[in-house]
Amino acid sequence: MKIYIVGSVSSGKSTLAKKLSKELNIPYTSLDDVVYEVDSSNRCSNTKRTDSERDKLFNSIISGDNWIIEDVGRSCFKDGLKKADKIILLETNKYIRNYRIVKRFMRQKLGIEKCSYDPNFKMLKLMLQWSKDYDSGKDKLKSKISNYEEKVIILRNNDDINNLIINKLSSLNK
Repeated sequence: MKIYIVGSVSSGKSTLAKKLSKELNIPYTSLDDVVYEVDSSNRCSNTKRTDSERDKLFNSIISGDNWIIEDVGRSCFKDGLKKADKIILLETNKYIRNYRIVKRFMRQKLGIEKCSYDPNFKMLKLMLQWSKDYDSGKDKLKSKISNYEEKVIILRNNDDINNLIINKLSSLNK
């Protein structure tokens, strides 16, 4: 099973990927970890991989038989959309996303939640802008997945997510 979870920043992609990984016993990868390598000497720092390093790592992931990946839909990962058996689009309400962005920012500033970037006000502003760009379509995520509508599952809220998991993911095997 090959699953690509997409959605806006703070839509719940990582949380869903972890749940599906546990239920299906399939490893998951946040594609942020493919783009960036965490600097172990600094809890809020990372190093951007070269394009060739990123592409080599990504291609090694999607060449496998079973994987779950999650991302905001960056163009450099478009082959994941092609190879995925299912694409899950998280259409989380913008107010919930924005609340999560601010909550995450505060938790990271306090050192309660790990991060791979400097949780500063510039980053907070960027994340809120990315959330807005999703709603306006400026990020083009929905147009990127429109060619794959036969394998797209749209989840809008926790009930949709819970139903997917409770039903033993039968909709993923269709």
